[in-house]
Amino acid sequence: MNNTNSSSSIELGLPPLHLFYFPPTQPQKTGIPLPPTVPTTSKFLRPVSINSTIFDISLDLQFPLTFAVLYISAVVLLNRINASRQYRPWGFSKKPTFRAFVVVHNALLALFSAWTFYGICHALKNCWPGQGPNYYTHIAEVICGTDSKAAKGSAYIGWIFYMSKFYEVLDTMVILARGKKSSLLQTYHHAGVMLCGWASLKYESPALLVGIVLNSGIHTLMYSYFTLQSLGFAIPMAIKRSLTSLQIAQFLAGFVWGYAYFFVKYTVPFDAAVSQTAGANSRGEYGVSAIDGAEEVGYGRVVSCLSDSGEAFTILLTTAYVLPLLLLFVRFFIASYSKSKTV
Repeated sequence: MNNTNSSSSIELGLPPLHLFYFPPTQPQKTGIPLPPTVPTTSKFLRPVSINSTIFDISLDLQFPLTFAVLYISAVVLLNRINASRQYRPWGFSKKPTFRAFVVVHNALLALFSAWTFYGICHALKNCWPGQGPNYYTHIAEVICGTDSKAAKGSAYIGWIFYMSKFYEVLDTMVILARGKKSSLLQTYHHAGVMLCGWASLKYESPALLVGIVLNSGIHTLMYSYFTLQSLGFAIPMAIKRSLTSLQIAQFLAGFVWGYAYFFVKYTVPFDAAVSQTAGANSRGEYGVSAIDGAEEVGYGRVVSCLSDSGEAFTILLTTAYVLPLLLLFVRFFIASYSKSKTV
């Protein structure tokens, strides 16, 4: 794929071996990322400021790991208690205040997901290049880089989105309060996404874009459905089935999109590389910070979409989490919507 000047291109190739070093490293980056900011006066896109202390704590592995362990332990315990009570709803779950809480909870998550989807699309729109010299190199930098998107607000949205995953465990608590059992799918889904979100932010993975776009879009629909359901509306089975199908499609698309990062390479023209070398930021525009291992061609350097093993580790971790999740969703789909079941 070449532009009109034939000086920049996007191509496919085998990933460089340094992406698979373990433990994961960030040779082009310095420690924990700084709290993201958004250069905008819009309170809608930046409703709160991120406290640097909270930000640092959230990116310490102990934070999501401890939360996930406590969450799983609580679910296992409460599942046993509910089984001993023969899965009878708890008394408070029948009160109007609880029902009102469930409605508000689902409505807030629906609105938040819609805000996230709009925000990430707005950030992408603002950093998407116009037609001009090195057009495809610019596109590759938007998809593969993190600095250009961070400058437009995606890093801010990414951290807020990551933190929302800790709040979403209330979905499980609602199920348990109604005397039901939290399934393996439910528990694994919520626990695993915390660690994947941590890795994506810790290692500043460009693939975080994949998760935000797909997940926020699906969650907008899903929590809107839950809101209507909690208000007492009868939802057709076809809509339920479609939502589950979209969730499965989300994981398949994320899997393919995520692994594509390993094989995408793009050309950095020499003039662009030279102009960006001085004063390059933590990653370097046009992928210049990934010059190590780059292949020099007649008119520039071919660099990998992923710059270090930290970014690659994030994708490997996420796909290792998604594969069992995908199988659980398919099993749920078959059990819930098979033709033999009464609709």
